[in-house]
Amino acid sequence: MTTYFLSYARADDKQALRFADDLIAAGVSVWVDQYDILPSQHWDKAVETAVRGCDGMIVILSPRSVASPNVADEISVAIDDKKAMIPVLIEACQLPLRMTRMQFIDATRDYDAALRKCLGAVVGHKQGGAPKPELAEAVAAGAPALPDEVLAEAERRLTGFMGPIAKVLVRAAAGRVASKDELYRDLAKGLPNEAERKSFLSWLTESRVPGQVVTPRAPPATPAAALQGPVEDIPEEAIKTITLALTRHMGPIAGQLVARERKLAASRADLCQRLGQRIAGAKDRAAFLSEVGAG
Repeated sequence: MTTYFLSYARADDKQALRFADDLIAAGVSVWVDQYDILPSQHWDKAVETAVRGCDGMIVILSPRSVASPNVADEISVAIDDKKAMIPVLIEACQLPLRMTRMQFIDATRDYDAALRKCLGAVVGHKQGGAPKPELAEAVAAGAPALPDEVLAEAERRLTGFMGPIAKVLVRAAAGRVASKDELYRDLAKGLPNEAERKSFLSWLTESRVPGQVVTPRAPPATPAAALQGPVEDIPEEAIKTITLALTRHMGPIAGQLVARERKLAASRADLCQRLGQRIAGAKDRAAFLSEVGAG
């Protein structure tokens, strides 16, 4: 799998990790120090190994990262090793000397557009080791071959499973498929378990009246448990513990899943069970539930 190293200043980690999380949710393999360096590893050595082993680098540019010696070192190694470079500007700054002639993605005004452009560049790299302008431009501009109404319907339906990131995922998938069936099968691969994949794909064969508006199968706005009695207030410390445990099985998207299911859960135990259902393997699911004390 093509892997991209995320280079950023620690002072920008909130914006950088948001970008990384959305790319990971869209199926991009992103190496992030805060996610991928184990407690026992030496930080400098782990970073150097990751930079030299990656296929490309995504650089989050700001006055802080431009002034960072660590970021400068990472950029220099990546350029010397002829890695694919994707500079993303999050705040106006003077570009590093070795990147002044590179085309950059401007995320200072429109985050969603910048994310789409980054996905377009990634697709271009995957297709042959170097960006293919026509393909990258199509994904970045959100101009796939499928009709807008097909994409809008897919976005509505996928939102019920994945939340707001659905729009980005649909636009990215649309750049690599040729039909509605292919689009849905591609999107289904990103769903966490077989039950959700089956439910999502069932919409392809669902009979409906022409012109009928089909709403996404999103979770109810009000927790079902609320009808049975008061909802337990789950302490923030418990949420952190659960999120950390889920991250070990599902990666950075765990934070989004915990935040969404927390609104629907009646108790800590209920939250853990809901999250456990999103882990595909029975062994991993049991390990997660045991770790959070809900086995």
